Amino acid sequence: MKNTKWNKSAKAEHRCEEEKKRIRAAFSSPSEVEIIPAKPNINKEAGQKIRVAAYCRVSTYEDSQAGSFELQVQHFQELITNALDYEFVEIYSDEGISGTSMRRRIGFQQMIEDCRAGKIDLILTKSVSRFARNTRDCLEIVRTLKALNPPVGVYFEAENLNTIESKNEFTLGVMSLVAQGESEQKSAAMIWSIIERFKKGIPIISTHNLLGYDKDIFGEMIIAEDEAVVIQYIYSCYLDGLSVREIAELLTEQHIPTAKGGEVWNSSTVRNILKNEKYCGDVLMQKTYTVDCFSHKTVKNTGQKPQYRLRNHHPAIISRNEWDKVQNLLQHPRSRSQKKKNPIEQKFRVAYIKSGRLKGFAIIDPRWNRSSVDKFFDAIQIKLTNERNK
Repeated sequence: MKNTKWNKSAKAEHRCEEEKKRIRAAFSSPSEVEIIPAKPNINKEAGQKIRVAAYCRVSTYEDSQAGSFELQVQHFQELITNALDYEFVEIYSDEGISGTSMRRRIGFQQMIEDCRAGKIDLILTKSVSRFARNTRDCLEIVRTLKALNPPVGVYFEAENLNTIESKNEFTLGVMSLVAQGESEQKSAAMIWSIIERFKKGIPIISTHNLLGYDKDIFGEMIIAEDEAVVIQYIYSCYLDGLSVREIAELLTEQHIPTAKGGEVWNSSTVRNILKNEKYCGDVLMQKTYTVDCFSHKTVKNTGQKPQYRLRNHHPAIISRNEWDKVQNLLQHPRSRSQKKKNPIEQKFRVAYIKSGRLKGFAIIDPRWNRSSVDKFFDAIQIKLTNERNK
């Protein structure tokens, strides 16, 4: 008698081997298969074209994502223009913008406005994560578009989901939750990476809006001599008794540009320079933190999160002794009343350039007349007398 159980097992094993052979053969000698893309069902009268737009997005400007962005654009442009029943509207896009918030997505906002204006019947997009990574935003927008007259559908290509079909809303909710979870995981991983850098003394510093510093070809911070003179002038004036408002007025009157190239200085800008630990060579990391990955709201860290201080990280523009004195005066402004100067010296600010090619020169206002110059020299004499009496 034959072993039936053994025969069944052998036949099943044989079928598995044959299936593996077919798969290997398909990859080694692929057949010519015509792929007919799915089309979302949009109710239109016979002969009337569907007005179709596409939305493309990547979250960074990295090279790899730049390629992905261009692929999205070209893919949808070709798809829409080649479809006989489609009328091309526009490719809306946001490059280098996170999908967790709608606030900065200008292309997305314009697309929604055009939907409300009745210009679009259908939106094509790569996936739920390209459209929105916030579950609430995703579902609210889809429902808003669906409620328009006529309704506007969104077709998610990767998930093969058409929002016009009511049965797909549950699936869309699940997919958007997955996309949101991915964003939360990426955000947590990024925060962890940044904190680990801080713990190891690897700060993240931009000198773009940092007056007095630049970076060399190796990314190391170096002193920008022409701007450092301004920083030294600000600290000197404050130590000599001028308020932040008076210093701001002096800088504006002397047409000294701000870090962003502005012509007008204000008290808060001067105060921030006086409080900035980078000018004494230190770096304080995690001064601010982001509340969550959806609102992208940045708040000042007043003790909610740990901070990391790295001393003597880069060349100092202000000595540590001077910087400490300024911090003490900022914290105890009333003690500065004892340092009021002679009115002449206070009006005609006397500050010497302490480094660079103009070392030893005094800063004056070229608009002063002869009388002003005489008073300026009187101020110099007063300053020299005060320094000798210290």
